[in-house]
Amino acid sequence: MLRVLAILAATAPNFLSVFMIREFGWFAYEPPQPDPLEVAVAMVARYAMDLLPVVLAFLALWAPRRLPKVGAAAAALALVCSALLLTTDWETDAWVIMSCHAVTVVALLRTRAEQGVPRQRAVVWSVVVLLAVGQTLVRTYAYDSGVLACWSQLKGTWALAAMHLDTAHFSSYWLSVAAIGAVLAGHRGAPFFGLVLLVPALFHPVAWYLSGSGHTCSSTLALFDWPFLIAGVLALLSHVRRIDQPVEPH
Repeated sequence: MLRVLAILAATAPNFLSVFMIREFGWFAYEPPQPDPLEVAVAMVARYAMDLLPVVLAFLALWAPRRLPKVGAAAAALALVCSALLLTTDWETDAWVIMSCHAVTVVALLRTRAEQGVPRQRAVVWSVVVLLAVGQTLVRTYAYDSGVLACWSQLKGTWALAAMHLDTAHFSSYWLSVAAIGAVLAGHRGAPFFGLVLLVPALFHPVAWYLSGSGHTCSSTLALFDWPFLIAGVLALLSHVRRIDQPVEPH
């Protein structure tokens, strides 16, 4: 139970980040620019916030006995990074992030070490997390480079849903989902997170089909978000009999 609380608290800042978006309105000349130091602090805090769930996921998969202590140390480091935000204009956001990381530290320190999951299942969930990391990086840093030129030509409610889907990519929602599933890989409910990962994988082909809109792709197959489709399917299959065979604990 404490392990569940720890990973949920670690991913909470990513899920809450949509409420931390700042709007500055329209400016006739130049919008206000933060100081370079503030930008650097915000980037460090953001990377710590995004990477903590990934670190906890791989510890749970490959070094479960070290998860309580090493995971708590990683969460404490993320807590320090988020505390730096107190020196910037993001002070309110900093308290929210710090609170989540503090809960993670306490929960991990009180967590008892558990045995690892079967090696094959650990490999499967590692691939799921890595696919989520890779696709999140692509959607974040290659958004304006022409890599993502294939879209459904959606309108109205469908277009609004697509916009929220992109926000979820940038806020590392799906990466957080994969990390939660990896930490809970030894539990029966873990495959459920595969269903969640199928949302970004199948949204555009389903929206294209149901809305009757066109698309800018070379084929309808290009509408699928293949990394998340593969990740979702692997997560769903993570508890099949072959993967569930007992192996030597690692």
